[in-house]
Amino acid sequence: MYRDAADYFRERGVEMYALGTAKNFGNFIDNFKEKGINTVHKPYRSGFVLSRAGISFYWFLYKFLKRNKIDVLHIHRDDIYFAAVITYILRVRSIKTQHSIFYNRKLTLPISKARRKIVRDFFKTDFHSIGESVHNHELEYYKNPSTKINNWYNSKRFYECTDSERSEVKRKLNITNDVFVIVSVGGCAEIKNHRDILKAIAILKGKLNIMYLHLGKGKTECEEKKLSEDLGVGEMVRFEGNKDNVRDYLIASDVFVMPSKFEGLGNSGLEAMACAIPVILYNVVGLRDLISNNDNGFLIEPNPTEIADKIVLYSNSPELRKEKGYNASVFVNRNHSMQTNVDLMLEFYKKA
Repeated sequence: MYRDAADYFRERGVEMYALGTAKNFGNFIDNFKEKGINTVHKPYRSGFVLSRAGISFYWFLYKFLKRNKIDVLHIHRDDIYFAAVITYILRVRSIKTQHSIFYNRKLTLPISKARRKIVRDFFKTDFHSIGESVHNHELEYYKNPSTKINNWYNSKRFYECTDSERSEVKRKLNITNDVFVIVSVGGCAEIKNHRDILKAIAILKGKLNIMYLHLGKGKTECEEKKLSEDLGVGEMVRFEGNKDNVRDYLIASDVFVMPSKFEGLGNSGLEAMACAIPVILYNVVGLRDLISNNDNGFLIEPNPTEIADKIVLYSNSPELRKEKGYNASVFVNRNHSMQTNVDLMLEFYKKA
């Protein structure tokens, strides 16, 4: 998101730094550099603040903020709350983003509530939530007020295609016109629950000529490949791994399916909807933020049979696919445009 919005931030006089705290830089490091984002690497292993690693990291952070005259520190990790103390000392604005829905054990919930309250009330850190579900969860579960600014998508990367472009992309991807194409985008993990898509395809085997484009890699990839073989649908599934040209796979598809167990918001769903691809989403926190009365897609109860039923409904009606896809693109443009939400974020940054 911030990589996509880098030029827009720069136009408004913002210089951006990305401080990587994992053991190694992530996959987007080259993209950040290309966009003129200053990249800095200081690994931090979560643990006791007064440990050697903790002291080293926070001393580095103190010097980094002071040396570069940083105005706003936007924290995305959940285990470096002590950074709020550093920003308070330096009079640097501090913002903590909550990305997802978390539940604590009974013993740790009071600690999590207290931690949020301390950095908010004593060290003047403001909280940001990425969507309605996260905003409500923070308020109701943690008693933590936050400012909701929706995740955004890049309309220059994800947008509706013409019929001729779609035909050309399908040709390049070796997809014939007689097959009904389903797509999902997301890492292979328990939370993404791609197994339910495979089970839905197994239900439809012999009834529809289906191809499933599976984009993403991760811990459960081998299990998902084995399940596809066990269900007898291996030839109907293309495990494509991670791709840079995600839009090509989206516009070559007839329907996007996201059966996650929960999400913070579901960015890949946003991107599919921006391309006017009709969607099927599970009725769970984070995904229900994207569907309004089923007019811009289908929000269904978690069940592979429900996925299969909606796939059949879409396959039988090109008009329905067109209607849902159009309404989806209107929805995300209205609620998740980059320009609107970056402007809101800038106002949030400038808050006294």
